[in-house]
Amino acid sequence: MRMAVEGMGIVSTVGNGLQDLAQAARHILREESQTVAVSKTNTSKLAHYASSRALRRVDHFTRMALLAAYSALEDAGLDSAELEHTGIVLATGYGPVKLTFDFLDSIIDFGPEMASPQAFAHSVHNIPAATIALMMALRGPCVSLCQLDTVVTAAALTAQIWLAEKRVTRVLLGAVDEHTALIETNAKRIAKNLPAENSGGRRNLVPGEGAVFFCLHADPDRARHGFIEAVAPSKSCFDVPIFFSGSASPAQRNTLPPMHDFSPLYGNMPIGMAFDAAAALLAVKGRLKPAMDECPAIHCLCRNRFGMTGSILVSSGACV
Repeated sequence: MRMAVEGMGIVSTVGNGLQDLAQAARHILREESQTVAVSKTNTSKLAHYASSRALRRVDHFTRMALLAAYSALEDAGLDSAELEHTGIVLATGYGPVKLTFDFLDSIIDFGPEMASPQAFAHSVHNIPAATIALMMALRGPCVSLCQLDTVVTAAALTAQIWLAEKRVTRVLLGAVDEHTALIETNAKRIAKNLPAENSGGRRNLVPGEGAVFFCLHADPDRARHGFIEAVAPSKSCFDVPIFFSGSASPAQRNTLPPMHDFSPLYGNMPIGMAFDAAAALLAVKGRLKPAMDECPAIHCLCRNRFGMTGSILVSSGACV
């Protein structure tokens, strides 16, 4: 079934919000920018949605997720009274890695008996989604998915199933990952040790961070930003423009038709497909002009270096 996109929220290193994403995407399309700046995302605007007391122990990973989720609801024009039957699906590649590493460091430094309980509690991968549910008083189903490259496809498919089965009225579909110095160090080490044909074409691309949230509804009249028409693992569709993400090797990329790669915008990140989908939804509504002409549909494709594929087809609704 098609899912109407009511609202979108973006938190990224190139800026927060749809306008910043559109401007960065236009630069990529014009080949004016080929690198992503390594910097922490700015989550200071979260103070507009939650009190400092409520955010006192919230880590950076969860702050990005919260800000993107609140922004998506604000973009959709929704208030708390309309969120009674809302579910949350959160996709991540690595989870809250800083707190995970902090917890592991505390075990090494102090032993398992004195390991940090706070670092452990917040390193659990479903804590960010649970925090969103608690702070927004959402009582629908809540799930977190963690895998590499194709996790956004799996999360979108979950949201589609929930809406088709009428388990929920709407779904907050989000994707988030964070940058740490240790991830960057390991990414460089792994890329250096892998032969070029297996490095995924990202040997010189640094890890990024950010969050993307979509507010999805089954009612087509609520499609302010267009539609997610189809979600499928291991399926390719080449009859529309392609936005590509993932770690496919150069040899695998050569088997695909010409495509747009926005990875210089968001960096080497498992959830890059979420940024591709957001950019595609802007494109089908003509918001990437003049760098890209308005088109009725765009295919977002991700593929890892082992050949696993995921796809999301978005459209303006003019045709399927």
